[in-house]
Amino acid sequence: MSRIIILTELYFPEQTSTGYLLTKTAEGLAKEYKVKVITGPATNFFLAEKSPPQETINNVDVIRCVGTTFNKDYFWGRILNILTRTIAIFLKCLILCKQEDCLLVVTNPPLLPLVALLIKWLKNCRYVLLVHDVYPEVLIATQFLSPSSALVKILNVANKVIYKNAIKIISLGRDMNKLIESKLSSKETNKIYLITNWADEEIVATEKHDNPMIKELNFSHKFIVLYAGNIGITHGIEYLALAAEKLKLNSSIHFIVLGFGSKQSWLVEYISGKDLKNISILPPRLRSEQIIFLNACDIALISFIPGMGGVSVPSRMYNQMAAGKPIIAITDDSSELAQVVQEENIGWVVAPGNLDKLVETIEFAASHPDICKQMGDRAAVISKTKYNFDLTVQKYKQLFRDIFAQTT
Repeated sequence: MSRIIILTELYFPEQTSTGYLLTKTAEGLAKEYKVKVITGPATNFFLAEKSPPQETINNVDVIRCVGTTFNKDYFWGRILNILTRTIAIFLKCLILCKQEDCLLVVTNPPLLPLVALLIKWLKNCRYVLLVHDVYPEVLIATQFLSPSSALVKILNVANKVIYKNAIKIISLGRDMNKLIESKLSSKETNKIYLITNWADEEIVATEKHDNPMIKELNFSHKFIVLYAGNIGITHGIEYLALAAEKLKLNSSIHFIVLGFGSKQSWLVEYISGKDLKNISILPPRLRSEQIIFLNACDIALISFIPGMGGVSVPSRMYNQMAAGKPIIAITDDSSELAQVVQEENIGWVVAPGNLDKLVETIEFAASHPDICKQMGDRAAVISKTKYNFDLTVQKYKQLFRDIFAQTT
């Protein structure tokens, strides 16, 4: 039986998006192939217990490498984590990988694809690149690097080599396809496969007035705007805060922010400094509670800073759709998120930084519950028919069938 080796910094028991998505993908592929995962040390925001360095879970052989576990929201802690884990994953893969194996490597953290490239050169195996974020574009969008900097030029050269040597490249969206194509020659673009993420099948729409979180907060009489997910530097949480400030005299509209990340402390300070009573920041909850907290709203807000179109596709949108909630997407108009929202008519798209339009959109949604209901119903249906796990895993299986067929 052909073997797939997955290289990922995060894996079960980690439940944040990358760890969860790679876990589900590995377990889906394990129904048809031998699958081995080489990952970093076990992490989970909610669970302190350690997982063994090696175990088999749902037919997937998992090997956890050593590495530092500093707080990733601090720059140097994150850098040390990336370096130590990447080196450990490389050494373990160098020992275990065979020529007939095929690697599946995710682009986060950005050093990990270099491991696959080196292993290919040293072991003459193949690798598939799974693009979650496009580098160095994400570093430019966050203004961490200047487009003209020497490091950006080095990263562009390195990534062209990584893309060129991949046997296949998995893109998460149409906008990402175009950005990846710009890094390849015209003869190489046929190696790009579009495979979207999916909505968890257990998430369904429920009535807001029956929601235990809404009852606990006593918000059944308010129009709730929910932001659920990572509060990172790419996610433009500032737009929500500014909109809440503009709407602070409208007692019928309330914002809930549920999650954590590097911008959380900024948000807490901003709310305190502006004395905003219309925002509630709640701690992250278990993934198993998604059906509760994703339904604890009238509308969902998903936001990005400018320049993130093609760079990243938010997996959270599919589960928010499954919960039957319309979406306000603060994003570049060309992004996959914007295209889905507009094509399926399941919400509104607002350009990053257009505060007046954002406030106007929230007020319109709050005063038109019938339109919100229609959009939410469409979103729920589309999530089950177009963005379900079975469709996604079948595309992964077919991709690897094509790869392994080339050697039989």
